[in-house]
Amino acid sequence: MSHIYVVRNQDGYYASKKKEWECGREPKILFRSQHRDEAINMVFELSSKDIYLRAEAVSVEQNEKKQPIVEVTAAPKPKPEAILESDDDAVASEEATASDPTALPAAQI
Repeated sequence: MSHIYVVRNQDGYYASKKKEWECGREPKILFRSQHRDEAINMVFELSSKDIYLRAEAVSVEQNEKKQPIVEVTAAPKPKPEAILESDDDAVASEEATASDPTALPAAQI
């Protein structure tokens, strides 16, 4: 098997081809390069947008489909729909508190 380079951040997420952070469960969407300097350039591009980013170019093996074999250590990121639903619940709670002045917010109960 041959080696390729991927970019991993301090939280265990991997850079995707779209320059977003993914958990690594879908290796076909991950950024990869045969050359270390290209991976280091990707680290530079990503860190120029986020000064707190601590990323590194990591050498990993490829499977028979030429996909990187990475260790999945980070939890999957929540889907945007799940975030919107939780925001809707918070808004509903605030509206209920506003309509009933005697009701306490959920955080104070």
